[in-house]
Amino acid sequence: MLWSNICFVCGYYFRKSRSIFGYLLIGTVASLAAPILSVYLPRTVVQAVTEGWEFSHLALGVGVLALGIMLLNILSMLSGIKYSQKAFNGRMKMVQQLEEVMVSCKYPLTEDPTWQNKIDLAGDTVFSDSSQRGIAGIVQSLRDFVVNILGIFTFSTILGLLHPAVLVILIFTSLVPGLVAGRMTLYETRQREKWLPCNKQIKYIRNHTTTAEAGKDIRLYDAAGFFLGQMEEAVMKRLVWVKKLALRRLGADGVDTLMMILQNSVALGFTACEIIQGRISIPDFTFYSGSAIQFAQFMNRFVKSYSIVKRCSKDVEILREAYAFMPEKKTVVTLQNPERPAPRIQFDHVSFTYPGSEEPILKDICFQALPGEKLALVGVNGAGKSTLVKLLCGLYQPTSGQILIDGIPTTQWEEGELFGLFSTVFQDMLVLPFSVLENVAPSGRADVAKVRRCLEQAGLSQRFPDLNLPLVKGIQDGAENLSGGEEQKLLLARALYKEAPILVLDEPTAALDPLAESELYTKYNEFTQKKTSFFISHRLASTGFCDKILLLGEGRILEEGSHAQLLEQGGMYAHMFHEQSKYYADKAEGKEGGNQ
Repeated sequence: MLWSNICFVCGYYFRKSRSIFGYLLIGTVASLAAPILSVYLPRTVVQAVTEGWEFSHLALGVGVLALGIMLLNILSMLSGIKYSQKAFNGRMKMVQQLEEVMVSCKYPLTEDPTWQNKIDLAGDTVFSDSSQRGIAGIVQSLRDFVVNILGIFTFSTILGLLHPAVLVILIFTSLVPGLVAGRMTLYETRQREKWLPCNKQIKYIRNHTTTAEAGKDIRLYDAAGFFLGQMEEAVMKRLVWVKKLALRRLGADGVDTLMMILQNSVALGFTACEIIQGRISIPDFTFYSGSAIQFAQFMNRFVKSYSIVKRCSKDVEILREAYAFMPEKKTVVTLQNPERPAPRIQFDHVSFTYPGSEEPILKDICFQALPGEKLALVGVNGAGKSTLVKLLCGLYQPTSGQILIDGIPTTQWEEGELFGLFSTVFQDMLVLPFSVLENVAPSGRADVAKVRRCLEQAGLSQRFPDLNLPLVKGIQDGAENLSGGEEQKLLLARALYKEAPILVLDEPTAALDPLAESELYTKYNEFTQKKTSFFISHRLASTGFCDKILLLGEGRILEEGSHAQLLEQGGMYAHMFHEQSKYYADKAEGKEGGNQ
């Protein structure tokens, strides 16, 4: 798997930023040649002194070598900078590809905690700037890996001429720290899942206590101490693992230091014995001693770079697993002709169970919506209303039964064509931190005149004379936040802009008061006379204009009919309606009494 992951990274950069390999070659040559000259320089000086060279000869030789070393180091530094820039560019392209996976994968994955965790880890892999983690770590370490391999080969050849035993001892004392580092990496990888919840908790508290929304509650409820306490508790749990890792790293560093002392002792001691016995000259002693030190350095860096590559390979594996969820065929939403007739929709004995659950959320749902008909879905929380909408829109497929649109099962529709049938406004409103124009037409194919017309129909034309005004403060300079009502009108403009034949409103007005909700639904109704529409609301009085109302409970359709018919039946719907009416009447009387 290690070799496969290395090939994946190299192949990706070859396709996306292949000039990085040119800078790798230049940097490798420079990084290898400079140490060779650095070893040869003191030998030249010692030889000049022992052989009585003329000063001009010595100065020329030293000057040429010193200049060569300086130029090679500069070349290595510049190529390293360019290499890092290209590595960063390639990493940002990986970020874009990961984002594409997140927005293009099948919708059920976005609600799967396991998949979300995998995506979070993959995000850390590409976003991390650490030289020892993720893509940044493996790209940098592969460069060091190549340089160190060639350095080891070069100086092992030199030392082999001195004595093979020296080479064997130096290799052994370099491999021991590598084995210890490998065990350390394996331990960290196996234990990472144990401290990941602490990291998530710390990140969550940090992100949510710095927002204006949380700031109000934190101050008014005096919750600062609570949040600080929770943060301290999470940090202390995380520090337990920090201490454990620090102790293990301390032991690894101790072994590393011991082996380095042994390396230097063997190299210098052996070459000293050789010169005493007259087998090598003093200049050769200098040369071999320097070569032994360089070999040990290259060997130690090789072991460390290999350890980092091995550790980062685990991160690359996570990223590749995330990339595997990229659909082979990208979904392109097919925008419908505005003149397309509203379709007929039928739920035929539809049941649905969420993946990983044993209890079905919907059971044997049967109903039909005629072309241009308006249906309301009502019921208590957990009745299955939002799930039914997800099935209708093709985000999920039924566990059993089928959904037919104009007589064709949704499983036989092209996904892009199916998505093109729906204009939706969900309860978790999505106001994008971009311009008004981009919010109304997020597909990127904006018709400015049409955008202005939709804003006017939604009642926002005077609020936004400048379509380039950015929204959501804190993301862009000069941005504005919208009120709840303005957000609803903006989403209405977005739905109108798409001109899809089916309109779905999934409790988008939950945060509005009943009058504002009723006004907004009336506006929706005004612009959807020729569309098949689905309205979901807890407030039954707001859906009285619908042609048909479905009361859901415990995953089934409990009652079905018009508002008047259901009231006449005197069942659960009538009971809920009267209870809500009594509540709002009491509330209104309370306001009147307070004003007297």
